[in-house]
Amino acid sequence: MNPADLYVVATTFPDREAAERVAALLVDAGLAVCAQVGADLVSFYRWEGKVARTPEVALVLKVLPDRLDLCLGDLRQQHPYDVPQIAAWAVDHVSREYLDWARGEPR
Repeated sequence: MNPADLYVVATTFPDREAAERVAALLVDAGLAVCAQVGADLVSFYRWEGKVARTPEVALVLKVLPDRLDLCLGDLRQQHPYDVPQIAAWAVDHVSREYLDWARGEPR
């Protein structure tokens, strides 16, 4: 199994409604095989010279390698932030059953 068989993409949204809307859009378009809208969280970061504290909602996507660039591009277009945190990494291990399911989903 190749580590690049599946990617995980993580981002945050300002609210659950926006995260769920984009999650459904990416799965429906076949750009992500799965999307998980997580629990509320609070992000701390430096913005315009000050430490910001912002409530957010996490979104995690599972993406096949041949859809990664399209998924990232669409995610950027749909994202409400000027500078969204979008991180993607290759999965080191994925169960054969999950990968078979992911590859079997229509795209």
